[in-house]
This record gives sequence, C-alpha cells and structure tokens, in this order.
Amino acid sequence: MHQPEQHVSDPGVLSAVIILIVIFTFGTIIALGVTWLQSRSKMKAIELLKSYAERGAEPPASVVEAIAKINWPFPSQGAPQAPLPWRRQTRADHLAHFAGAVGLALGGGAVILWRGPVEYQRPGWLLITAVFVTVFFTASALARLVGALTAGDGDR
Repeated sequence: MHQPEQHVSDPGVLSAVIILIVIFTFGTIIALGVTWLQSRSKMKAIELLKSYAERGAEPPASVVEAIAKINWPFPSQGAPQAPLPWRRQTRADHLAHFAGAVGLALGGGAVILWRGPVEYQRPGWLLITAVFVTVFFTASALARLVGALTAGDGDR
C-alpha cells in the first residue's frame, strides 16, 4: 500500500512546524530571560558596591556574601574555583567525532536516496531535513578529519 505524500503545505505538517517554532521560541525566550535577570542582578550588585566605594566605606560581610551568591540560577558551591584548564583534543577525540558525523551524514544521504526519486518534483519535510542534516554533518566530518590530520605530535 502506498501512503499519500505529506508536504510542507499540508495542514498536518504545517501545524507540526508551527508547534516546533513555538516550542523553540519559548525555549529561547526563557534562556534569554534568565540571562537578563542574572545580568540585571549583577548590575545592581555593582551599583551597590559603587555606592560603598563612593562613601569610602567597606561593605558589610553580609552584603559581600549576598553578592557572591548572585550567580542564580547556578549558585556557587562554596569558594569560587579556578576554571579547569582547556584540554587539547587528541587525534582520537577528533576521529571519534569524525566517525559519528560520518554515520549521521550517511544516514541523511540514505534518506535522500530513498525519498529523493519519489519527492523530486515537490520535496517534503523529510527530504528537506535530510539534505540539511547531510550537508551539516558532512561539513562537520570534514572539519574533524582536518583536526585529526593536523593534531600535534603530543596529541596521540
């Protein structure tokens, strides 16, 4: 049995696209809102510290402690820690990512080969997504291959 093709202009596909756009838009708004609230809190803390500095007074320990905890929603756990040193990626790291990207690019290519001849005249959402996935992960695989080939001598 052959199922009728679904295209981007079909109501079901269009409503799914609209739902995804709404979800990702709200996710972006929430992330930006948290960042803005955190930034605003830090700016108010800086203003408070400036007011103490202008008066030439040392802020009370409770104020300093409260300002140190402003990292909401990610409060610090005790004393601040130094950032971890950046670890140079090894040749094995690059090759592992290369293998994953090649697998995903081949999967997207298989979908293109499977649906391409059927949807050639009017490509549906699956074919369009497969093209984007294939292009993205092919570029990612090439970047990781270059990284693996140019990894330094001490990088295994």
